[in-house]
Amino acid sequence: MKQQTNAHKRVEPQQESSADLLAMLRFRYLSYWPLFVLAALIAAGGAWAYLRYATPVYKVSASLLVKDEAKDLNESNIMSSLDLFGSKKNIENEIQILTSRTLIRDVIRKLDLYGELYAKGRLKNVSVYGESSPVNFHFVEPWAIQDGPPEFVSVGYDDKKKMVLLNSKPYPINDTAGTPWGRMVIRMRDVATPIAEGQYFLKLTGERGLTQQILGKMKITPVSKMATVINLEYLDVLPSRGEAIVNDLIRVYNEAAVKDKNRMAASTMSFVEERLRIVTRELSEVEKEVARFKTNEGIVDISEQSKMFLGSVQENDSKLNEANMQLSVLESIEKYVSGKTEGVNMVPATLGLSDPVLLELVNKLYETELEKEKLKKTTGANSPSLTALNRQADMLKPGILENIHSQRANLEAGKAKLLSANDRFSSMLRSVPGKERALLEVSRQQAIKNNIYTFLLQKREETALAYAAAISDSRIVDGAETAGIPVSPRKMMVYAIAVLGGIAVVAIWITLKDMLKREITSRLEIEKETSAPIVAELLHDDSKEPLVITDGRRSLVAEQFRNLRTSLSYIGLNGNNKTLLVTSSISGEGKSFVSLNLASSLSLLRKKVVLMEFDLRKPMLSNMLGISREPGITNYLVGKAQLDDLVRKIPDNENLFLIPAGVIPPNPTELILNGRLEELITELRERFDYIIIDSAPVGLVTDARLLAPLADACLYVMRHQVTPRQYLKQIDELYRTGEMGRLSLVYNGVKPRGVANHTYGYGYGYVEDQKNGASKKLKNMFK
Repeated sequence: MKQQTNAHKRVEPQQESSADLLAMLRFRYLSYWPLFVLAALIAAGGAWAYLRYATPVYKVSASLLVKDEAKDLNESNIMSSLDLFGSKKNIENEIQILTSRTLIRDVIRKLDLYGELYAKGRLKNVSVYGESSPVNFHFVEPWAIQDGPPEFVSVGYDDKKKMVLLNSKPYPINDTAGTPWGRMVIRMRDVATPIAEGQYFLKLTGERGLTQQILGKMKITPVSKMATVINLEYLDVLPSRGEAIVNDLIRVYNEAAVKDKNRMAASTMSFVEERLRIVTRELSEVEKEVARFKTNEGIVDISEQSKMFLGSVQENDSKLNEANMQLSVLESIEKYVSGKTEGVNMVPATLGLSDPVLLELVNKLYETELEKEKLKKTTGANSPSLTALNRQADMLKPGILENIHSQRANLEAGKAKLLSANDRFSSMLRSVPGKERALLEVSRQQAIKNNIYTFLLQKREETALAYAAAISDSRIVDGAETAGIPVSPRKMMVYAIAVLGGIAVVAIWITLKDMLKREITSRLEIEKETSAPIVAELLHDDSKEPLVITDGRRSLVAEQFRNLRTSLSYIGLNGNNKTLLVTSSISGEGKSFVSLNLASSLSLLRKKVVLMEFDLRKPMLSNMLGISREPGITNYLVGKAQLDDLVRKIPDNENLFLIPAGVIPPNPTELILNGRLEELITELRERFDYIIIDSAPVGLVTDARLLAPLADACLYVMRHQVTPRQYLKQIDELYRTGEMGRLSLVYNGVKPRGVANHTYGYGYGYVEDQKNGASKKLKNMFK
């Protein structure tokens, strides 16, 4: 047996070049380019239909400037002095407030968004709103709408009764009507325009579900980490409705902010008004008493000494009253700090207090409590932010109480001094005559009440000014405005996705089709699994003729056999090496066809070629050539025939001869091993230039393995879409072990793939004969 040379080394997968990968892609996909084009066109058409009837969604955007406590905006001193009860805000908290369910529900109630009116179309329903809506609904009792899946109600108009029909039931126009969805007021924009029942329908959604829908379409983010500007974005199919929702959300947010700021001013105003009512009543009584006393006693003036004493007493009494008021305020603040109940956020008035430390502490406590109330609307009870605010409030309260105790002690000491001075002045006044002393007492009360009244009037004006000057801590930078181009669907993206999807579907189909095939479909598969060289590729021949290469024939298959004939010298078949074994894995791969036509090709070189039909179990050559099978090889091996009796000349070819198989034996293996075969091959070597042995498939029986030591080279025939892939490993094993000698591969019956017309193998397709190429290409494409 001739040893196998290592001329062809296997290329490891990691060493495959990018060219091989591109070739594989061309082979697998490029030949199906009409399917890719068709799929892309169909997908583009589907995308066009989708875009034609899809409902566009628009983005409404607005921006809001918020005064952040961490980023002071350096507002003017005048505005700061007027904004007595204002407070700076944390921008993260303000974003949470803007996305709170409380504000969204206020917007829903304001805009009556519980019912969405649709106009029915042939392919899709169109939402209408505002000026385009023929019917408007005002929901007086929106809580009557059930939460859960939306409910659809048909809308019509009865021209005779001048009533709106809801689910075929009439309801009056411009009047409160009781409906299954609560009381509502129905208004029509133009009663002269008839509305057929079923032309419109109303989509009713409960407040909870509607709130979640709006929050899902709303996006609120800061412009940057350092900025205090907030971007508001909302998606809606109707730009006018989206703008109304965003603008109303900003309005509700600003109103809530101003309302929170005015709570302290309202508390102070209430306290001042109550004190003014009391002091006014007391002052009126004192003035009446003074007038009555002077009238009854006939007193016009008092002495200068009495005036001095009276002035001192009045001043002390005013200070005492102020001290009492301050003590009263301190007591109310102390109760607010130490005995505050949960949920109460009304800080007592700090009227009359001048200690800046106490005022600052009380103001900080109020701001902390206000932040807590805001945060409770958007976060849970165990939120870290809420816990931090609770801790901050607990730290402020001891300082406030300590300051109150200190001021109370100072006020009590001052009050004792004032009382002592008044006692001294009172003893002096006793020297004044009785009538004059009585007048001084009454006048003193009048002056005290008058001073208190003037003080309260001043504080009321200051509080009213602060109340009126209260503004929101935010400013609208850009009002709600809709982008001119819808954000969804995006035409180019839809077309791109559709086309890529269509191409991907075809690619997946081709890949799965190839993966599910058990037979060899490409040269790449062969080269990937085995190191054996492929010396020829033979295209599929539709003529069904056994002999395709004859003198003067120029078909493509004939040329490929001529190329194979040329390659024989490279596999070691020359000179004294003249025996060629042809085998395959299974029956039907075309080894007999290859043997016959290769022998015919060699005979055209004026070489004497003998073709041995050594597939003793299923001989095919004699049938293909119409030659009798007996006597044959088996007859010779059993000693019942001589060589001259076996050799048959093939008609029309004087250099080509056939030795048929003979009688099909029951024991082919034993016949091959009986020793006469070597004598036969030796004698044939002397008579002929080439010996081609058509053996049985090596994958099924051992005949070819027994004949291999007698051959100088071996052609292993594989057929496109016939040879199972599982035999590739066996072929590689035969090549590496050298069991079949100089083993080379012939890839037979290659069929065109897709509509490829001149590439094959790595994408090796098919070049047909000129006379029938076009019809074959079209036929194979649809196969």
